[in-house]
Amino acid sequence: MTDSKASTVRDRIEQSALTKADSLNHTYNQHFLAANFYRWLNRFLDTVLFTASLLLVSQAVWSVWPRWTTIVLPLGMAVITGYRRAAKPDRRSEQFRKSANRHHALFDEFRDFLMVTLPDSSCSDNDVQHRFDKLAERRRELNMDSPDASSVWYYWIKYVRGEEKLKEQISTTTEMRKAIIGRTKGEAAEQLD
Repeated sequence: MTDSKASTVRDRIEQSALTKADSLNHTYNQHFLAANFYRWLNRFLDTVLFTASLLLVSQAVWSVWPRWTTIVLPLGMAVITGYRRAAKPDRRSEQFRKSANRHHALFDEFRDFLMVTLPDSSCSDNDVQHRFDKLAERRRELNMDSPDASSVWYYWIKYVRGEEKLKEQISTTTEMRKAIIGRTKGEAAEQLD
């Protein structure tokens, strides 16, 4: 295999690995955000239930609130409790946190691959391709087993930030590629020369 063909193979592997690493980066950030959202939602609902219980007890003991609160507070508590049992925000938070940690670990492996294995000239192209294929397969399996947060993210980007931001969010920028493989601006400029 000639040097130009070898570099072409490695260049294609590098481009694909960078795209996958960037995708993992976005996914684990997205899943950490979702985990935190569900954790805070659960805490908020706990606080609302505690406050409503406190108000109900004060109504029963001191009769300081209007009579309708005796009906509205338990009804509101029942609705919140029903929602919590159905949505299980604490479990969703844990699922997203585990998924985020798994995506982050795989991102680190892709980064090591890009920084250590790929530039290593003692590794054959077949070894590099085999290692990349294993990482790519693990990413596919991880994505199939992960909870879905993409619809909320897609809605946020398309309708809140604007459709023109969608392409910006799903593409890997040059700066991000450099950051993933640990190159500074000066090093990247030297390599381009």
